[in-house]
Amino acid sequence: MLRKTDQPGRIEFMDSSKHRRSAIPKLLPRPESSGAGPLSLRAETTCVGFLLLFHCVICLSTIFSESITHDEIWHLPVGLRNLREGRFDIERVNPPLSRMWAAIPLALGQVHIDPETTGQPVGLKFVLDHQSDFATWYHWGRCYHLFWTLASALIVYLWGRRIYGQAVSLFCLLLYLTGPNLIAHASVVTPDLAGVFGYLSTLYCLACWCDRPTWGRGVLLGFLLGLAQGLKFTCLLLYPLVIVIACLRLWRRQSGPAVSLKFLSLQLLVACSVSLPVLWLCYGFQGVFQPLAKFHFQSIDLISLQNFFAAIPALPVPVPADYILGIDEQRFVMAAEHPVFLDGQWALNGFRSYFLMALLYKLPHFPQLLILSAMIIFSFNKNARKRWRDVVTLLTPVIAILLVASGERLQLGLRYILPVIPLLILFCGLTFETLLRSSFLTCRDISVLTITFCLLPLRFHPGHLAYFNEWAGGPSGGREHLVDSNLDWGQDLGHLRDYMQQKKITYLKLAYFGTVPPRVMGINYDLPPRTPEPGRYAVSVNFVMGRPHGITLEDGSTRAADFQEFGYFRFFQPVKTLGGSIDLYEISEQDTADWDRALQEIQTVNP
Repeated sequence: MLRKTDQPGRIEFMDSSKHRRSAIPKLLPRPESSGAGPLSLRAETTCVGFLLLFHCVICLSTIFSESITHDEIWHLPVGLRNLREGRFDIERVNPPLSRMWAAIPLALGQVHIDPETTGQPVGLKFVLDHQSDFATWYHWGRCYHLFWTLASALIVYLWGRRIYGQAVSLFCLLLYLTGPNLIAHASVVTPDLAGVFGYLSTLYCLACWCDRPTWGRGVLLGFLLGLAQGLKFTCLLLYPLVIVIACLRLWRRQSGPAVSLKFLSLQLLVACSVSLPVLWLCYGFQGVFQPLAKFHFQSIDLISLQNFFAAIPALPVPVPADYILGIDEQRFVMAAEHPVFLDGQWALNGFRSYFLMALLYKLPHFPQLLILSAMIIFSFNKNARKRWRDVVTLLTPVIAILLVASGERLQLGLRYILPVIPLLILFCGLTFETLLRSSFLTCRDISVLTITFCLLPLRFHPGHLAYFNEWAGGPSGGREHLVDSNLDWGQDLGHLRDYMQQKKITYLKLAYFGTVPPRVMGINYDLPPRTPEPGRYAVSVNFVMGRPHGITLEDGSTRAADFQEFGYFRFFQPVKTLGGSIDLYEISEQDTADWDRALQEIQTVNP
């Protein structure tokens, strides 16, 4: 707890174990405390390196197996134009940093890109201009994108080691690196996994700063906070989280050097101030301090803010213009009505329980059991409750992200709350620590069980994006609970092409949910009719479940697919499902006759 000093306004963090002021240590994990025999530095490094290598192999295999996903098609070429032209108004709905990073191989390869197209059509134009090699460049971008998952994994390990010790941190690292949802999004060029890094790096640095407040750590905290803003707009939530968590962690702190509350507040202010130039750098220092009155906003939130400060028309906005306009565009999109599917029901305004249910269906059962156990342990174990500061640091962002996301209308996938998964994995360390301290299981027993249960979800490789746990029915039963990017993001078009080549199928009727034109992949097709007809079909699960969306026509143009336009396919049994996201049908005349008979019966009952 805080101890008063002789000087007014100053507090001292006392070391409860040594009853003296502690020297400021280096930014290193805490010593082993789990009760298990520590590994040597060489053995520890070997274990961590092997796990990271295993993760890379799984991700690389996924990268080269899965087709370009729905949003991915424009992220990479937009990033190339951001990097090459220094323009950030091409597509503002996402910050530029992660996609610029992924576009480095394309810039080094002097890849041509049309300088006239803007917005999301940039992706389609890029694919059409590079029909022979576009997949190669996306694969290169995906490989560079692996940086974010490897960096996040190292933070999980270091943070786990700081809280629990060496053995527990290795178990947490294994949970992270074998998580199917994390593997899926580590293998595509989207900002979601980069946003995970933004959250983890900032919160870990905050925890270190709270333990030993120094100017160096404060500046590093500000740098990471600003970097996170350039990765994903949802990282804006980190600003209030940093303040709240710092206040909670510093309350009644028992160790550390004597500092004043004024000094702590000043360091936090400096950290927030340092984050701004880092954000400016991400946008090339463009449009900073533009007067608020000059912006033309679309969203109600930003228009209300502008009206609130209408009396000060020259008020400068201390962030890049494209950053604030990007937030405005995103808020405008998220405030609109969107078809959201949960447990067999469609809604235009979302579901309050959507993301909780997504965690229930998409997380493997092993980490779910560990999370539940950790909650019980923290509630009833006095030793575990001594780690309440660490638990606050881990769970406060989880609660905040879930509350904010659950209040939005745009609920299209678990990816919107992806940062909560590694935070919950670190929370699972309480369970591992308790098991290691008990005599019920040895460290070897825990290792065998953990490795076994962690590898089980990988049996669906490379279809990690469509992963659902056993209770949800696996990838085949997941469609009854969730769709969109939880299951079908257009990732299996290449598998359809390979299947057609293997079966020597030259033509079929296809309703494809993705954004890559199927003809670019060598697929000869027409759209399915609006009523059942005999023939061979391939239909994306999103369309089977009735989702309205744009659909690519055989000539490369697009049109809107109406709600339930292809929902009649649910009446028929698919002969095969590719990767969990594309159903294959062979409908006969008898099948269509059965459909007509069933339709007549329904009309008779409900005239």
